[in-house]
Amino acid sequence: MSGKSDSVDDVLARLDTHGVSRRALLKLIGAGASAAAAGGLLAACGDDGGSATAGAATSASTGTSGTGAALVADGSLAFLVMTNQLQYDVQMDQAAGAVAKQLGYNYASYDGRLDASLQLTQFQQAAARGVKGILLHSPDGSNVEGIAKAADQQGIYLTNVWGTRAWLTPFDVGDHWTLYAQPDEYLVQGKVVQLLIDALGGSGTIVRVSGVPGNSADTIRTAGAAAVLKRNPGVKLAGDLPGRWNPEDSQKAMESLLSRFPDTRGVIAQNDDVATGVIAAIKAAGKKPGEDVLVVGADGTDLAAQRIKSGEQLGTTANVPAYAGYLLLARLFDLQNGWRPRVPERMLQWESVILTKDNVDPYLDRYVGDTAAPPFSIDLLSHVKAGDRWDPQFKLYPIDDLDRLWEGNDKPAGWKPPADFTAAQQRGEFEAVAKEYAAAYRADVLGPSPAA
Repeated sequence: MSGKSDSVDDVLARLDTHGVSRRALLKLIGAGASAAAAGGLLAACGDDGGSATAGAATSASTGTSGTGAALVADGSLAFLVMTNQLQYDVQMDQAAGAVAKQLGYNYASYDGRLDASLQLTQFQQAAARGVKGILLHSPDGSNVEGIAKAADQQGIYLTNVWGTRAWLTPFDVGDHWTLYAQPDEYLVQGKVVQLLIDALGGSGTIVRVSGVPGNSADTIRTAGAAAVLKRNPGVKLAGDLPGRWNPEDSQKAMESLLSRFPDTRGVIAQNDDVATGVIAAIKAAGKKPGEDVLVVGADGTDLAAQRIKSGEQLGTTANVPAYAGYLLLARLFDLQNGWRPRVPERMLQWESVILTKDNVDPYLDRYVGDTAAPPFSIDLLSHVKAGDRWDPQFKLYPIDDLDRLWEGNDKPAGWKPPADFTAAQQRGEFEAVAKEYAAAYRADVLGPSPAA
């Protein structure tokens, strides 16, 4: 901020946060907080630029640890969202914001608009305002190392999901990059593609609409699909175009593919927002999704679950958008309260549910629309709040195979796993943590919410 001479509109222009209104900023200033008070980030709600509230950066008591010490949520957090065009990101952001509010944080989210350079600027804005923690979803991973190094230098904890730069790990940067997490994409993408192949009877022409070229999640999903397609030679992958993770570009891509391959019987949509555009294109071509052309997606968005219920979409890899938001927030809270991750806990993955019409009803009840309870319990997901009751509430386990994690990405010459990673493997820590997490998983992801 340049000083008191700034107009409110100037301040708003520089904030560039999602959902911050002029009225909310005026309320903050009127309450006695100057525009230069860096810690007072505005809480962002929803994806429609609607309601926003302001809060001072104060410590909030949230309970006690096992030793009886008060737990605190100290300061502000910011989520650098890949794009608000992606329903998964919007739902993840909303979940993270809700948990942040519950824990007592000030929280803001920034729409990265699929622009890695813009996210770097947004990180600098957030850091200048004194954030204590950053959540990151990068569009292509090109900015992850820069953000991680800057966060480490400034003592800001970083957690991120998907889209990191291939062959870059938290151990290559420093202790403040505390968590890289994603679903086990190679495994579950193979499963959902096999679902499509089985539904087609093992033969026929299919196409793929992928995400952002170069995005590591997109690359590993492609690799997971390729392994299954290799085992099923009766299915021909005729064409592949990028949909850039959003419905509009995906619809255009699918229209082009259908014009080139009119006998298409199945589609691998590389996420559920892509599937939204794919299904629109199928309808525009006068065909019926779910009958004439079968579609599988990834992520488990609200729209995808509803389409599976109606029969328009065959299946998806239900990562549960809210889960990543809960997981990243829990990690930042635990760090502020003295908990420290072991080596295997700094890179985690969870096994998504393969969602079909057979199991969609409990998913809809727990995760979609106005639900009876929050989808997960932060009191159980936080190590310091839960203690011996800790429950990951998903099949969560360490990433122990970096070659499989970045399958399809060229390995840099001379690359070796980080020394800490290798040493922990040799000590058997990865197997021990995996067993510990498996034993702790009690609240089934398709069962009733443990927060009820």
